[in-house]
Amino acid sequence: MRRFVSGFAAAVALSGSLGLVGATQAVAGPQFAEAAQSTRAANCVKMLDRYNQRLNRYIKVKNSCARKACFSVTVAARRDPEFSIGANKTQSFRYGGAFWTEATGIKNISC
Repeated sequence: MRRFVSGFAAAVALSGSLGLVGATQAVAGPQFAEAAQSTRAANCVKMLDRYNQRLNRYIKVKNSCARKACFSVTVAARRDPEFSIGANKTQSFRYGGAFWTEATGIKNISC
């Protein structure tokens, strides 16, 4: 009886692991699609300039794609502020005060 139960448990575990392999492959498709979309977004938004105006720090970016894009400004030792920019626009964003460290770049994120 014990052999039967242990054999049955092994068969269930094996079939469950085979089922998980198929589920893992099904989940990998959307993750790959998100990565491809993020790569396309990386080519859309470009940083043009960083500048100070009065007591504020600004970053000027250009979106060259025909859809809205989201990005975050990389600032050392701070939480990166997130912004979105409309299609085919050049726009400036205030990302911090005069005492903030200067931005080092931008990171494209999903909207």
